[in-house]
Amino acid sequence: MLGRNTQLRLLQLTATDLQDGLRTGSWTSEDLVNASLDQIELFDRHGPCIHAMLNIALHEKLLSQARALDLERQQSKLRGPLHGIPIVLKDIIDTDPYWQLPTTQGAKVLQHAKNPRQSTLVEKLTQAGLIIIGKTNLSEFGSGKGEKGVGGLSALGGQAKSVYVTGEIRREDKGLANINPGGSSTGSALAVAAGYTPISIGGEAHGSLTTPASRAALYALKCTPQTISSQGIFLIAPTFETIGGMAKSVRDLIDITEIILQAAEEQKSLKVKLRRNFESLTLGFVDPPTWRLPDFLFDSDEAYLADIKSNIEQAIDRIRDNGGMVHYPIDLIHPSEVKFKGDPAYLKVLTAEVRDSINKYLSELTETPVRTLKEIIDWNDKHPEYQAGIDQTYFTAAQNDPTTPEELAEARKFVKSAAGEKAIFKVMDELKLDAICAPIDGPICELAAMAGCPTATVPLGYLKQSGRPFGLSFIARPRKEDLLLELMSAWEAISEPRKLPCILLDFINDDP
Repeated sequence: MLGRNTQLRLLQLTATDLQDGLRTGSWTSEDLVNASLDQIELFDRHGPCIHAMLNIALHEKLLSQARALDLERQQSKLRGPLHGIPIVLKDIIDTDPYWQLPTTQGAKVLQHAKNPRQSTLVEKLTQAGLIIIGKTNLSEFGSGKGEKGVGGLSALGGQAKSVYVTGEIRREDKGLANINPGGSSTGSALAVAAGYTPISIGGEAHGSLTTPASRAALYALKCTPQTISSQGIFLIAPTFETIGGMAKSVRDLIDITEIILQAAEEQKSLKVKLRRNFESLTLGFVDPPTWRLPDFLFDSDEAYLADIKSNIEQAIDRIRDNGGMVHYPIDLIHPSEVKFKGDPAYLKVLTAEVRDSINKYLSELTETPVRTLKEIIDWNDKHPEYQAGIDQTYFTAAQNDPTTPEELAEARKFVKSAAGEKAIFKVMDELKLDAICAPIDGPICELAAMAGCPTATVPLGYLKQSGRPFGLSFIARPRKEDLLLELMSAWEAISEPRKLPCILLDFINDDP
């Protein structure tokens, strides 16, 4: 369908490339659906078994949709730049019941749950002509279930695997060890890297989208929190959590972000100028060793820190050489210092929101064995064989959280001010910054979430010891997705092409 070695080409081709082939008649959307399903069979069910997918739509239903879109193309009725392109979604997003794709958060208890209707987001995706192949694996309940959760681990999907770092993930490994593909939108990142679909959608409160995207050498953008319609999306921390796209190119990311923003409470059209350099842009970089991952998640040894610092400083030189102004290092409050009445402010809001958010979503399902967080906890206690070794410490804390609505409102207002007006926005104003930059392997995403900022990641480099990709994060003011995409396009223009996943390349080359 795509010529010789279809498996390799799917690793390489972007949605823009696939659209070019559709336009010239080199292939059809029906061909793309079949190729997508074959790729999933090759890498997810056999071979390296990366466990990126949870549920896949029925083949005949997908073909029927693809044929209809192919007919529209023949009649010159194109819906947009992603007409007839396959996509996968993180398993927190409701699709139309016709597709028989339950929204499970990776939990066994919700395996057969049924939602009443599709989400606003899916409505917009369908209107744009995208073909939803299925839903992706994730860290169960977005790593919000218990402290023994691991990036990309769920009871339904098993342990998702890196496509760049060889070896098996062990229970004693830290949650974001080098071998881990990152979470919680793990499957959405792996699916794009593995060529199942050229684009995907994930979700994030802090780091859940950008971390796995960075570990798959992808471009990704978390939209501004509390702007995209949450109708039909299973959010558990709505103050911080929202959705965003992942892609192998910035052009593709622009196209999918444009559609996502049509699902916003206040619809917005992007105005992105693809850049070739950083002229007229001013960026502020944090100090990498200070902004590293916490020790309970990752071992930041001297070799790792030196590697990250070296790549960050090379990036700064490259940006300056291409017309940008850089302040480095900038002085910015660390999220661990943002306290509400003596407690970590981020966790205060997060823990206080989980119970009611889960209860609200469950109450709207047409069929489910559980209607509340308490019932989930009880069901899990009775079925330890379906927990994938994940405890329920976070769930129990959320269920027992005593925060009143008045105190939660106060905490929400506090974090937005402490992380935004008094931190990120203050520094941006003082230094006249367009964006703040940091290693994606770090807590900048938490500060950005509290401030209500959109967050992006671009491929930055590959660790010398393991070959694991890592990314550079851009933080902008709320609703400045178009600026972030311009910054990403500038970075893409001055950077080396992303490397293809070595594990999958080895498998293709070895496969007779």
